[in-house]
Amino acid sequence: MAEAVTEVTTMSEALINTGIGMGTVFVVLILISFIIYLFKFIPKLMNREKKAETVKAPAAAPAASAAKAEVPAQETAAPDDRQLIAVIAAAVAAQMTEETGIPVAADGLVIRSIKKRILSN
Repeated sequence: MAEAVTEVTTMSEALINTGIGMGTVFVVLILISFIIYLFKFIPKLMNREKKAETVKAPAAAPAASAAKAEVPAQETAAPDDRQLIAVIAAAVAAQMTEETGIPVAADGLVIRSIKKRILSN
């Protein structure tokens, strides 16, 4: 009959194998945590690129910037705000109609202020 070949592992070899395995795991965990730490810098880099693009655009078209200088800043943003206010007023009127059962006209509501909130995780 064939004899079974057994390989004997000594305690020192077992400790070395365990140390190498645990060391590898901890090194990879530290690397992953460092990569996750670097994620907070990505939005700052993206904003820096957008700022660079906006700085280059006005320099390329000085005539357009002169035309904009004649129009007050509030009037350029007004159409977007008006659309936003109309949508919010319609949503509020729909919600009030649903809650009370009495039809509420959206043009009868007055939106006094709109505040943008930044949600943080």
